[in-house]
Amino acid sequence: MRFGRSILLLVGACVLTAPRATGAAELTCSSSATLEALVACIRDHMPGRSSGRFVAPSPMEMDAWRSAVGAMMYGACSFALPSSLWPFAQVRPFRDADNGRQYCLLLETADWNGDGVVDRGFGAFIVDAFAERELSHQVSHPIADAGTEMQAVTVFKRTRSRTFVLAGAHRDAIPDEQGFQGFSTSSDVARNAATMFHTTHVAITSYYGWKPWWAVQWHGMAEDTCESVDVHLSHGVDTAPAAGDKILELRKNLLAHQPTWRIGVPGSRVCALNATTNVQGRLLNGPPPSWSFGIPAATSSRRFVHIEQHPWVRDADRWIAAVLATWP
Repeated sequence: MRFGRSILLLVGACVLTAPRATGAAELTCSSSATLEALVACIRDHMPGRSSGRFVAPSPMEMDAWRSAVGAMMYGACSFALPSSLWPFAQVRPFRDADNGRQYCLLLETADWNGDGVVDRGFGAFIVDAFAERELSHQVSHPIADAGTEMQAVTVFKRTRSRTFVLAGAHRDAIPDEQGFQGFSTSSDVARNAATMFHTTHVAITSYYGWKPWWAVQWHGMAEDTCESVDVHLSHGVDTAPAAGDKILELRKNLLAHQPTWRIGVPGSRVCALNATTNVQGRLLNGPPPSWSFGIPAATSSRRFVHIEQHPWVRDADRWIAAVLATWP
C-alpha cells in the first residue's frame, strides 16, 4: 500500500474504533513542555527490567503502526488511528517550548490497570516535518543504556533532524526467546523484528527508498567493555570503513572538538561491538531475506551508523557540533 493512500485510510478508520475501557488510565505525558521532558516522561512509564510486561505486537497492529508512521513522514498528524491501535496509542502535534517548533508524535498511552506503566511496550516516534537533515536518531535500549534517550533526543532537536525513534521497554523486560527469521518474543528491539521499533524503521526505510538518509543508533557500553576506546563507530559490519566514509568523517569531526577521546572503528581491533546482529542494520545493509535469517551483511549500505559509547561521553552537547559538520 502506498503511504499517500494510507493517509486517507487512516482518516476513515475512525468509524471502526471502539471506546476505551472504563477506568483505564492514559499516560499521555501531556504536561511535558519540551522534547527532553516528553522523552523522560515516556521512559519513566516504560516496562522495566524483568517486569515481564513487553507484549509483541500482532501483524495487524504492526501494519497499522507502519501506515501511521508513513502518513506522518508525508506530513500528516491530525488523523484517527486504526481500530487495532486506537485503544493503546495516540498521535498528536507537539510544540517544544524551547524552540517553538512543532513536531508530530506517535506514542503508546494505555495503562489499563492504572499502575503507571504502559501495557505493551510499543514506544514512540517523533517527526519534524520541516527538518534540515535526513537523519533518524534511534534509541533501542532506553533505561539499559542509561542517558542515551536524553542524549539522542537533544541531538535530534538541536540538529533539526527528521525523525526520532524510541523503544518502548527495557531490553530485558522479558527473556530473549528467539523465534523464526529474526522475530522473537524478546523486548530487545535491536534483535527482534517483531516490535514497533523495527516496524517504524521499516516504514522510514520504505519512505526514503534510494534517497539519501542515515539511521543513527545511540547505544551505551559498560565501563569494562572495550576499555581501550571511549566511542566505537560501525555500520553493522565487521569490515573496515573506506576512505570518505561517514563514520570516518564523524570520527574526524568528533576529534576536532573532543581531542582526548579514543574512537574506534571496525578493522582497528580495539572493539568488537560492530552491531552485526542488529536487525535494523541488517535491513539497511542487506535486502530480504538474508537480513531476517540472522546472516551478517557482507557489505554495507553505509546508511546505518551504530554508536557505542562509555557513560562519560553520553552528553549531547559534546556531539552536536560533530553531527552538524558530518551532515551539513
